[in-house]
Amino acid sequence: MSLPPLSHHEILALVAPLSRRGCRVDLAASDRLARRLVFRPLEHAAGPLPAIVDVLELDCSAEGRFRLARVLTMAGAQARLEAAGSDAGALYDRLAAVAPQRAFSRGEGWTVARDYAVDGDGEDGLVLERGVARIDGGLTLKLALPAVRRMSAELTLAATGGAELELPEDLLAVLGWNWAPMQRKPGGWESRLRVPGSIAQRSRRAEAALDLAAAHLARTLAETPAQYHERLQRARWVAVFRRAIPSLTAVALVATVALMPHGGDDRREPGLWFVLYHLPTLVLALSFCVQEMPRFEIPPLPRRSGAADWRRAARAARA
Repeated sequence: MSLPPLSHHEILALVAPLSRRGCRVDLAASDRLARRLVFRPLEHAAGPLPAIVDVLELDCSAEGRFRLARVLTMAGAQARLEAAGSDAGALYDRLAAVAPQRAFSRGEGWTVARDYAVDGDGEDGLVLERGVARIDGGLTLKLALPAVRRMSAELTLAATGGAELELPEDLLAVLGWNWAPMQRKPGGWESRLRVPGSIAQRSRRAEAALDLAAAHLARTLAETPAQYHERLQRARWVAVFRRAIPSLTAVALVATVALMPHGGDDRREPGLWFVLYHLPTLVLALSFCVQEMPRFEIPPLPRRSGAADWRRAARAARA
């Protein structure tokens, strides 16, 4: 059952713990019907980073429970720190303990903003939920990290600003074994990233992986497709092999069955036949360890493109 809109007296009671901590509610920006209170923005100097605008939001839509968020904006990139509980003052103290710069990363040609749940389970009390990397040259990479352990992070790559790019499927897979090849979808590309470990380890590894991918994408867009191929030729072939493992698994299974003795009882090499008997199970298990849902395919071989840049490669592909 939904709660009634916020009254003036209820607002005064709800914001009292935050007012004592120096926060001032902005009634014009708040939504009484949705029971969401917005506070006046603050600005933080961020040293080498641009200034960060900090806006506090209090969601009172659930009876006896609050959801407090800090919405941080830096040079157009937006991050969100969020905590939930029954004590608005305690939630604010948890959020205020996090430096606003913690939610951002920046390098040559890229900026990353991250959303965290501030619940005390992760490192520094932060658990990464989402991250967005904005790449100069017209790309946005989004990462969503499920709260369920052993589930891969979901990656979405999209061109921005009207750019039309033709990108190789191994663009992220060249970064390592945990990165899956990209698949073309309406509006962009999708991929997955395996993030093993505990909650704290997953958050830390996903953060590092997103920064790594952002720097890699910025460098890739700044060079020609031919330079990309020459710089990462070995990694591209490794990605092809990794992608072919499910198909090679099927071939190995057929070959193993063919090598097994048929009829009679061949006891000359019992150890060898024992290994061959269990090899199909081991190879199949390896295939599923490499990726969550193996795809049986013949992957395309990496080729050197002669296009001058990624946009011209897109036009040539359509011609």
